[in-house]
Amino acid sequence: MNIRFYALLLFVFVLCTGCTAQKLTSKKPVMYASFEDFRFGPKGGVDLVWATKGITDEITLRTALQKYDSMILDQTLIVVDKVTADTLDEKQILGISRQMFNEIKDRFGRWYKLVEVPTENTLRMSIVLTSSESSKPFFAAAGGLFPVVPENSSVAKIVVAEHIVPGNAMAELLVSDAESHKPIFATIDKHFGNEGVGAIIDSQGATKDAVSRWVERLWTTLYYWNWIKSRTPSA
Repeated sequence: MNIRFYALLLFVFVLCTGCTAQKLTSKKPVMYASFEDFRFGPKGGVDLVWATKGITDEITLRTALQKYDSMILDQTLIVVDKVTADTLDEKQILGISRQMFNEIKDRFGRWYKLVEVPTENTLRMSIVLTSSESSKPFFAAAGGLFPVVPENSSVAKIVVAEHIVPGNAMAELLVSDAESHKPIFATIDKHFGNEGVGAIIDSQGATKDAVSRWVERLWTTLYYWNWIKSRTPSA
């Protein structure tokens, strides 16, 4: 009887251990949850930066990125309210996505080839533009993934119910592993433009200027990763 009892205990132990291991392996990658998880970017760079554990300077950043040889651009998401959405046509919205694609290709294309089908060595760049004063970064609220949107376009428009007070456009960039979706680093530029998203998209000149400055600030941020400053209690 004792043998059967101990055998039953062993079976329960193995079963529980297996369930625990399964839970650990299926655990989602660590992701930022709020603006407070970000650090200040370097002078001339984007406003806020975040990186996964282990990336602390340009050497560790380079190490994390060296396995990748290609890059894929996700859809650019444009978050607007209904009033702004009604003033923008699809051609205008597509224009800012193409501008971003071209600027990123010109600046980063020498190191990463842009592809349409990801491999195990592909980085994924996900971008959101919004004028919304949200309490959380977009990808933190979305769990690090895009919402389900049509895949037949390089840009998607998300119309929110609440009215968005016009203000500076904000760009959130999430760079992750294209296959596993594991986040690597993220940036938030709260000064993507001096106008709201609608006003920037409505003008070709404003679109080009805003995107060009943003890509240059992104380049500066990655190049001077050592200069990124920790947040202070008063920040």
